[in-house]
Amino acid sequence: MTPSVPGRPPPLRTDAPPTDADACNGLRVQDLDLNLLKTFRAVYAERHVGRAALQLGVTQPSVSHALGRLRLMFRDALFVRTGTGVEPTPRAQRLAVSVDQALAILQHVLDEGCRFAPDTTQRVFRLHMSDFAASAFLPTLLAEFERRAPGAVIETLHVDECQLNVALESGRIDFALGHFADASSHFQRTALLHERCVLLMPRRTARRVALPDDFVLDGDAPDTLRFVAVTSHPQSMQLLDRHGLMPRVRVALPDFMVVPALLQHGDYALILPETIALTFAAQQPCTLHAIAGAGEWAVNAYWHRRFDADPGHRWLRALLLELFSIGTLAPFDAWLAPQPPACA
Repeated sequence: MTPSVPGRPPPLRTDAPPTDADACNGLRVQDLDLNLLKTFRAVYAERHVGRAALQLGVTQPSVSHALGRLRLMFRDALFVRTGTGVEPTPRAQRLAVSVDQALAILQHVLDEGCRFAPDTTQRVFRLHMSDFAASAFLPTLLAEFERRAPGAVIETLHVDECQLNVALESGRIDFALGHFADASSHFQRTALLHERCVLLMPRRTARRVALPDDFVLDGDAPDTLRFVAVTSHPQSMQLLDRHGLMPRVRVALPDFMVVPALLQHGDYALILPETIALTFAAQQPCTLHAIAGAGEWAVNAYWHRRFDADPGHRWLRALLLELFSIGTLAPFDAWLAPQPPACA
């Protein structure tokens, strides 16, 4: 034994057993090979190197080599030979619980990226919709959610158009549905349908002004015809202006919400998207007429590409396309039911 010197601390013992802190001295996560943890768990479960190799689908020398690396890493034998196989050391027994937890967490992360069960999910899907898109898509979408994903929730959020790009990038909303001219060009998008504007009025109004069934609005509407303007819809406003009808506007609305009531109790005409017009015409007798120079525009679903691989996001994208990507069919032919009464 080395003699102690008065006034100095006793020398460190070099034969003291290593502690857990000693064993992990200098060990870093980046030094760890995930396969080593899998090997550790297999050997711990099987208590036999050969059976562990069979479980892992590798050779026995590969398992022995991995154990050698683990022993160096943790500065512990970890497993000692017995007459029937191997037994874990106390250090290995302490490690086993943590290794199982770590691998379970990793597996959960991997599963989260590739599994989505609509029938059991309780996910909240957040959508921003234009006034038109909400009228056109939401009833059908909700009905399909009830059938396919009864625990899921659709939350519609109003987002100012100037904030739309930020809301999609941040994930505040999953999708924006509508026609947004200022949407960033780097967003993913798919056209759900192509829309155009039509002229709509109650049937009694068309009779009052003696409007023929084949009337096409081309700047010569009857003088007594009064109009409703929906200021939030630029295509409608542009057509009112182009055909010189702005002086005939008697009511200006921010959206389409009260239009059915005005059609039922008022004597007005309005220019609006055909799909909404068909929806309103299904509720009461109306006439629809074409408009000269009324071009088409795409109604899109927009999303950020960083959500391309999200399984729930992929499921909803597929559902939107299944329900609403209707090609050349008129909207009512595919998904707006019931078919509205004839308006001739």
